Amino acid sequence: MELYQLKTFVVVAEEGHLTRAAERLHASQPTVSAHIKALEEELATRLFIRTPKGMRLTEAGGRLRRKAEEVLRAARELRIEARNMGGELVGELSIGLNTDAEYLRIVPLLNSLGERHPKITLQILQSASTAVQGLIAQDKLDCGFIFGPPRNADLLALRLEATRFFVAVPDIWKDRIAGGLAALVELPWIMDPGDNPLQPIIGPFFASRNLKPCYEMEVDGDEVIRVLVAAGKGVSLLRENEIKAANRIGVVHAVPFDELTIDLHFVCLRRRDQDPVMRAVIDHVRKVWDLE
Repeated sequence: MELYQLKTFVVVAEEGHLTRAAERLHASQPTVSAHIKALEEELATRLFIRTPKGMRLTEAGGRLRRKAEEVLRAARELRIEARNMGGELVGELSIGLNTDAEYLRIVPLLNSLGERHPKITLQILQSASTAVQGLIAQDKLDCGFIFGPPRNADLLALRLEATRFFVAVPDIWKDRIAGGLAALVELPWIMDPGDNPLQPIIGPFFASRNLKPCYEMEVDGDEVIRVLVAAGKGVSLLRENEIKAANRIGVVHAVPFDELTIDLHFVCLRRRDQDPVMRAVIDHVRKVWDLE
């Protein structure tokens, strides 16, 4: 059994399709099929059921996929550990960004890390806080930024700051600001959809005042929300730096409320805390966020 066969097995399982798996692996479809066939013969187990829509894992294949992922992860960690015995840290980490890179200080992080550990590289993924946590818990992402406390006990969280949000009001409705929140909730609101980490503060914020905003638009993406608010399409909750960005393309007013704060965290799996490469990244996150 070869590691490349296990990698092929895992990629085919993830894609559910031979052609897409072959593209990811930069291999031909016959080569991918041959890897799967050889692995099935060696394990004396059928791993996939071939359907008109692609490849579906058998029950045994599903169980063995988890084992294959563990083996590949252990092999990757072994290679990194061997390289790091020479004293210079070498490795690659994937990091999830839950909001814009400027706010998360990603360029200073890359600069700081690159100066001290030039052989550590970061793969960057943009995703929502909930998705970042889920991917880390599934070992599909190494670390990342989230708003609010982690929902999974297996995650280690480094608190970076209390992030403050403002009610962002387009200039066309500036006269409503004097009427307070009761006047503002009557305007159209633009919010992130569904499982939003801000919901634990948004819900009580309005409920404590017996108010309910008029949600007219759900938008998945901070930048799009900023543009829409600046264009006068609705009211939303934005950070101070987002309001400054919105004011570069329109006129937006920031209305402060003390309750609209949520902690920003940097998270990874607890069992990765002592990994030398992860430790280095955490140390440099602390540095750029002035937590040393």
